[in-house]
Amino acid sequence: MDDLSRRDLMKATALMGATAAVTPGAVAAVKDGEVENDLSMLDENFESESGNHFGSQVIHHGEQKGYQVTPISQDKASPGYQRPGNLGNPTVSALLRKMMEMEGTEEAAGGPCGMGIISQTYMALLKPGDRIVAHRCNYDWVMTTFRDYLPSWGVEVELVDMTDPDNLLKSLTNKPAQYVHFEPYVNPNMDVLDTPSLIEIAKKTGAKVVIDNTWLSPYLLQPARMGADLVIHSVTKYVGGHGNAMGGVVSGSSDLVRIIVNAQNWLGGLMRPMDAFLITQGVKTLPMRMKQHSQSAQLVAEFLDSHPLVERVRYGSLASWNPYLKTGSVKGYGGMLGVEWKTDKLHKNVGRKMKMILNATSLGDPVSRITPREEEKDRGIPKRFSRVSIGLEEPDDIIDDFKQAIEKCR
Repeated sequence: MDDLSRRDLMKATALMGATAAVTPGAVAAVKDGEVENDLSMLDENFESESGNHFGSQVIHHGEQKGYQVTPISQDKASPGYQRPGNLGNPTVSALLRKMMEMEGTEEAAGGPCGMGIISQTYMALLKPGDRIVAHRCNYDWVMTTFRDYLPSWGVEVELVDMTDPDNLLKSLTNKPAQYVHFEPYVNPNMDVLDTPSLIEIAKKTGAKVVIDNTWLSPYLLQPARMGADLVIHSVTKYVGGHGNAMGGVVSGSSDLVRIIVNAQNWLGGLMRPMDAFLITQGVKTLPMRMKQHSQSAQLVAEFLDSHPLVERVRYGSLASWNPYLKTGSVKGYGGMLGVEWKTDKLHKNVGRKMKMILNATSLGDPVSRITPREEEKDRGIPKRFSRVSIGLEEPDDIIDDFKQAIEKCR
């Protein structure tokens, strides 16, 4: 065992299962002479309605009574589901009940995609004269919404660097806001934010907190149990996990979600039963997938971080990048990492030289991808930067693909 490298050890233990897995931030505890299974990456705030563990609960909870797999119901007025909207369809309802259970929320609404539910959320809740404080960097189309559309509707949006929570405190002290919006692990620049501190600051100043938790999923982080008012997911990504369906879910307090559900009557855009069915089946393997994404991304990040042609790797489980790694409660960071290359040639061409990894956008499914980004200083996106989504392929194969692609771009 002493001769095994960290990479070999992590690979071997990942194959042995959760009870033997060695993962960043996970340490086995010994009590009364026996090893306890304390190796899960699950957010420690999770509470199960039934008392079952997360993996069991996400499989069984929410399914239509009498079914282990809720059928696809295309009937817009299914018997026993007369309520209009999301919970009026048994297939969509099954997914929403699973999301509420995972997040610990009172109610949920589903939309056609992640941006669809984000747009519906803010169009339903905001009015002219309201103010939002958001992190300096969010998903690209959220940035477009914040920079262009909301201001044109009379909503003030201030973008601040929340990597220092004091910046949020200064902003809200200077001028109160109705909402604070951020991603705990940020798309695409990989900022890691101190979620509990930011929630506490916002709540003390009277702002409601909206968190986009797409990258970490409810397995790795459950912001509502920390006090967030609304939690949003593009369930197209890790929750569904297979790249074959689209959807968005917002969950939170009944008072807020019901406003959004009512607005969907005039906004349009509900989650479709077929998408809900596929995502409901995908979410049942969420714990296993998030462990594999996290373990593989750690190995790839460590390989790239040691490569002479790499300036820096941005990954949540690297101490060189994440200032909260030792003090934070998040035990795994999924499959997303960023690479700063040392040469323009590498940045421009490395994705084109990949044999297995796709030179394409999207994320959160079994296929690894790499996407070159242009520098945006105001968003904290550096020069010669690539966003990488580590899929479910064997980590050795992912690393070998990087090796050969980098070699071709020297």
